[in-house]
Amino acid sequence: MAAQQQEAFGMDQPPTTSPPPQAPPQGRHTSAAEPGWLWESVRYQFWRAADLDRSIRHVGPFTPEQGEAIAYWWSLLAAVEGLGLRAYAAAFVGATERRDSEQVRWSLLAMLGDELQHEQLCRMVLQHLTPDWPLHDPPPSDLARHLHDAYEQAEQCWSGCRWTLDHHGIGVVEGGLLLLELVTGALYEGWATTCTLPTFTTAFRHAARDAQRHQAVLRALAARDWPLLSARERAEAAAQVQTAASFLSTVVRGPHDRQPEPAVDLLARHAGFGVPTAAQRQELLRTALLKVKDLQLRYGIPFPAMPELAIVGTEKDPARRGE
Repeated sequence: MAAQQQEAFGMDQPPTTSPPPQAPPQGRHTSAAEPGWLWESVRYQFWRAADLDRSIRHVGPFTPEQGEAIAYWWSLLAAVEGLGLRAYAAAFVGATERRDSEQVRWSLLAMLGDELQHEQLCRMVLQHLTPDWPLHDPPPSDLARHLHDAYEQAEQCWSGCRWTLDHHGIGVVEGGLLLLELVTGALYEGWATTCTLPTFTTAFRHAARDAQRHQAVLRALAARDWPLLSARERAEAAAQVQTAASFLSTVVRGPHDRQPEPAVDLLARHAGFGVPTAAQRQELLRTALLKVKDLQLRYGIPFPAMPELAIVGTEKDPARRGE
């Protein structure tokens, strides 16, 4: 069956539509608060990173400087994907322990599977571009300090996310996870149109589709969970978004605030890896934050002010809906 699906869809073109929603098997019910598509369409497998391995090994050739510049961006993606991987794994375990609905557990498991694919993809690319560059330990270079800082922030972000999942459940971290998916999804969508390396373009289209599905799941879960959050949990939800925003700012804005066209970006673009400009990346982050802010304010969840991005915060929980 899997082989037939792969043949039907092909690895060069991801499906243009999700598979048709199917009713849960007899005896399995979907609550009114959980859309039926959480059962089948989200866990539908569209692609496997391993199927791109041979193509990835033939990408190039690049100069050493170009290879390192492209590897730098894949390393940053790996930091973000590694955070999502652990968060969805912990959320799935928590949902299983709470005996959450099958729809929610299958959705979290599907998202975890997607993140495993993304991590594998990053690892394969880095092994091809920079064989001596371990996934979380880049070699000494001008970019190493920034990559080290990004991974350190990812660990701090994960530490806070894990504590919150243990003490409050997934409802409090959904805003931070949604922000991660919005930013990575926008990056993947942009690269899918600007990257001139066909194998990478294919991978980005697949990853962008995954991110879109993840965003839909997280929005549905937020609609279920956020009206029930206490005032303390809403404050913690705001803190989770602020932590995720700080981490993503390091990833997206980079260490070259005063250099709109740093060498790493120019080298990657010259090699066909269409890196957006610093201004475009900053606007991408700002747009994602405003989307999360709009969603949180619907449920009376405060949003932190971010003056550097011209985003006004909310100091109070004005609506206190759901309490």
